[in-house]
Amino acid sequence: MTHLKRTVSLLLTLTIIVGLALGFVSTASAAGENGTYTMFMRSTYIDWIKELKWYDAAEQRTGITVDYVYGPEEFSDCYAEVDQRIISNTLPDAVMTKLSQTNVYGPQGVFVDLAPYIAKYAPNIQAYLEANPTYASLVTSADGAIYALAKETPIFADFIGYRADHFTKAGVDASSIVTVDDFTNALRALKAYYGAENKNYYPLCGRDAAVRFAAWFGAASNISATQSNGIYVSGHYKDGSIDIMSDGAYTMAQTMKTWYDEGLINPDWVAGTMGEADWESAMLNGNGSVFYDYYNRAQWFMNNGGPDNDPDYQMGVLNFLKGSDGQTMPVTTSLKYNDETCTAVSANCSEDTIKTILTFIDYFYSEEGQILANYGVEGESFAVAADGSKQFIVDYSTEESTPAGEKRWSFLSDRLTVCKPVINAAFFQWNAPLIAEAAGRLLVPENLMTSYVLKFTEDQSKELSNLVASVYDAEMAGVVSFVSGDRELNETEWAAFQDEMNNLGLSRIEEIQLAAYQATYGG
Repeated sequence: MTHLKRTVSLLLTLTIIVGLALGFVSTASAAGENGTYTMFMRSTYIDWIKELKWYDAAEQRTGITVDYVYGPEEFSDCYAEVDQRIISNTLPDAVMTKLSQTNVYGPQGVFVDLAPYIAKYAPNIQAYLEANPTYASLVTSADGAIYALAKETPIFADFIGYRADHFTKAGVDASSIVTVDDFTNALRALKAYYGAENKNYYPLCGRDAAVRFAAWFGAASNISATQSNGIYVSGHYKDGSIDIMSDGAYTMAQTMKTWYDEGLINPDWVAGTMGEADWESAMLNGNGSVFYDYYNRAQWFMNNGGPDNDPDYQMGVLNFLKGSDGQTMPVTTSLKYNDETCTAVSANCSEDTIKTILTFIDYFYSEEGQILANYGVEGESFAVAADGSKQFIVDYSTEESTPAGEKRWSFLSDRLTVCKPVINAAFFQWNAPLIAEAAGRLLVPENLMTSYVLKFTEDQSKELSNLVASVYDAEMAGVVSFVSGDRELNETEWAAFQDEMNNLGLSRIEEIQLAAYQATYGG
């Protein structure tokens, strides 16, 4: 099977090389001379772009329009189509692609090295690269070229959502929940009040994997120039992030076992059999009171049946928990840069087209462009307050409920429109009041860990893919077995579990991750 994959890869490379030599591996146009260019993108993103009022204003201000080429709805299908378009002579001027894809095809001559053109035509992007060395290191390939620009995203963290009305009725003061012990005692009070006559009630519930509390114990996977602790790839810098070698991981397992033994956490969730619909049902029908999930989920329950089921229904968001030293335990976050929604430019584009593409993108790195993309137009979507802050004057719920296809003000920067900086304060302000208030209170630098995109060689990627597929599942199953009591939780058994994971490949995963970090960002 490996030989077959290598043969296919070699044939693809030879096809590209021959195509480039004959000059037919692109349908990239010279339309840049007319202030337009073509771009291949995920279909859903294109539909959303066509609804944005601020995007229309950007085209008017720059005099540049983008003729979008619809791609598939699924990301993986989009990347596969980029491969096919390279072979079939249908590559547009620009494409939405993955950074790993451009770092393979760029050196083969498929995508243009943007670095010299950025220096020539895009002063705002150039200034951004110089001011953000982490971003510059990420998008710069081993040969010093920039074959794509990565999308900046809002920095997300999960919130502790809770039924405020449940807390009030059970006599739990949300403001008194400071430490994990306080949190556990609150669960006990809720269980005593609501679980006395309801055998299906478990105060703490959620979806998919329940092993998600490592950051509360200082045990989240992490990486730096000198250390790599825990599985950090495949999204595990945030969800399912745990360093089982840390002392805090053992404490987390002990705490979760206490929750399990006392009926404070839904056992189906611990077993991994509580899906999203099950969790939503539990929170809506009163069989659950607390969760730790996506930042805006508390509002989702308010908008999707909570008050209809119970007129007292009210969600709230707790503060992040503090450690024994009185300091907030930093939580895991999403990546600042998304290496799977990048913009690359066909090497067959004329210099005029390259200039047009970069001029359009560069506008969004200017102060005016950033304000437009993050707040809209002054007097129409936002106003400047007496203290100089920008405040939205259009309603989030009204705008986001506009029928599909109609123009709206929307500032959901987690979607790809164009590569641009994100003003996090604007993104989180653009939410319902419940979430906007919580984001302003919680999402401050000292509360947040930093997540890094790592670039791997082809050999590293292959080895990691095989290792992570087996080690991560075994690691999660192992922790669950301690929590559920299937395996006795004591220091001897925990040490044996750690050895088992290292023998399975955890220590090797950590070695590869560290090497990749050092190669990407320096030692």
